[in-house]
Amino acid sequence: MKSMKLKTLTTFIIGVCFTPLLVQAQNEEQQTISFDKPLTLEECVQYGLENNQNLKSVRLQEEIAETQVGETRSLGLPQVGFQAGVNYNYEVQKAFLPASFTGDTTAGPNESVPLPFGVEYDGNAAFSASQLLFDGSYFVGLQAAKTLRELRKKETNQSEIETVSSITTAFYLALINQERAELIDANIVQLKGILEDTKALFENGFAENIDVDRIQVNLNNLLTEKNKVERGLSYSKNLLKFQMGVSIAQPIELDGSLEQVSLNVSEYLNDENEFNYNQRPEYNVLGVNERLAELDLKNNKATHLPKLYANLSYGWNTGTNETSELFDFQDRWLSFGAVGVSIQWNIFTGLRRTNLMERNKIQINQIQLQKDMLKNSIDLEISQNKADLRSAAESLEIQKSNMELANKVYNQTQTKYNEGVGSSLELLEAETSKKEAETNYYSALYDAIIAKIELEKALGILY
Repeated sequence: MKSMKLKTLTTFIIGVCFTPLLVQAQNEEQQTISFDKPLTLEECVQYGLENNQNLKSVRLQEEIAETQVGETRSLGLPQVGFQAGVNYNYEVQKAFLPASFTGDTTAGPNESVPLPFGVEYDGNAAFSASQLLFDGSYFVGLQAAKTLRELRKKETNQSEIETVSSITTAFYLALINQERAELIDANIVQLKGILEDTKALFENGFAENIDVDRIQVNLNNLLTEKNKVERGLSYSKNLLKFQMGVSIAQPIELDGSLEQVSLNVSEYLNDENEFNYNQRPEYNVLGVNERLAELDLKNNKATHLPKLYANLSYGWNTGTNETSELFDFQDRWLSFGAVGVSIQWNIFTGLRRTNLMERNKIQINQIQLQKDMLKNSIDLEISQNKADLRSAAESLEIQKSNMELANKVYNQTQTKYNEGVGSSLELLEAETSKKEAETNYYSALYDAIIAKIELEKALGILY
């Protein structure tokens, strides 16, 4: 029976101790991202929020603020100390005493004689303890430390939003360059086919050499454009890896399509709902700074109040002229102790307290002014970003229509050319227009995506 109880108790203890570790290990396993497969935007953002170097530094500041809370709290806990020491007084201090005190009959009644005022060896050991009973500044300081911790969390949230914005922008830039590279590859294959067909027509006398040269020039330009886009794709991937906190040497592939990007801007352009400024992290940071300034003012007011402490001490001391008696703890060491309260009160500090409080009031007014300025800035930013998104969405629709139309014209021109009723010049002009339309479309798409990201940031809904 006892064995069963012991086994049950052991199992319970092991479960209590190791279950959190197992849960943590499972969470870490779930958060692990494999670079062996293409990464989605959500996976890139998740990885970046955990590994971005700047975010790690900001979170360390948050941990420092946590220790400051404990540091401030410790001031209100009992303070206990111990001190001990042994001295050899190689020249004992002397004092002059009246001769009559010493019983010296050879000295005159008004004479004094030097006598040793101590022993050659002395020792002491003592414990001391103090407890803060009342200090107005302590309680305000504890509030301020907790508010500082909140400030660091707000700053972390602000940095997280910036990280999400940077990763999202870099991801879509890489995705656009990736799709542009794929499109250019398809165009190169298509143009190479036309070049081979034109060479065959030239060899059979149905085309001129200038037609072959024109197509070759366009193909060379397209190959040059491919190299440029591939360099842009490499840079955008490196930028994405940098924002994620991934080594530049680590190869990554992206999982996503621009067709999946939702640019339904109507939900963002609604002006009916009043904006809540607390959705913006920088506004929250200013609010916390305002509370810190108010707590500093409260603290400076509290310094006018006295501080009250309870004190306790207990120890032992000894004195002897013989080293053999120095460590005779039973007979030669005498105990002593004291208990009491002490008060500290700075009644007048040369108007320093008054000037500090005046400075706090000015700081509070300054932060309130900054909050009003930030509100106006946010309103302007939202208004401008909405206009940018509306304009970008309209431009994207136009460029998309142009690209579809250019593709249609190119296909018709290619058909005419293959049937021998169209010239190579017309085909190359159609191909150039198609390429230009595609470039304009991807540029407009990138502008629209960036405008959407910026508006989401301005509305405080990006992350």
